[in-house]
Amino acid sequence: MNNLKKKPYILFLLISIIIFMNNLVRADELGIFLGAVSKHYCVCIFVSELEPPHCNGMLDNLMATTLENEQLASIAQEMKVDVDADISVISVSVSDRGVKSVFNGEKGCYLDTLN
Repeated sequence: MNNLKKKPYILFLLISIIIFMNNLVRADELGIFLGAVSKHYCVCIFVSELEPPHCNGMLDNLMATTLENEQLASIAQEMKVDVDADISVISVSVSDRGVKSVFNGEKGCYLDTLN
């Protein structure tokens, strides 16, 4: 009888761990995605010296063919990209997550902050 009482708790614990790990993986995917987008814009605007509309089109073409995760694809539509040409910084954010890429003329673009 005591063994029957433990099974629901063990099952609940296992399901909770699986859900928690799944959420962590998705959060990491979002961080990687935002980092890649900010680096794309940094290189496109500051290194290649292209205009933001041209960089938007290139990113849209890339995402359409490579994104298999529908959740990331929907998040991509909500991204906010800010370009500060005075200090050579690109900020990409979605809700409470954000990434900054900084252009350093000698070393190129690098990720500065990840929230």
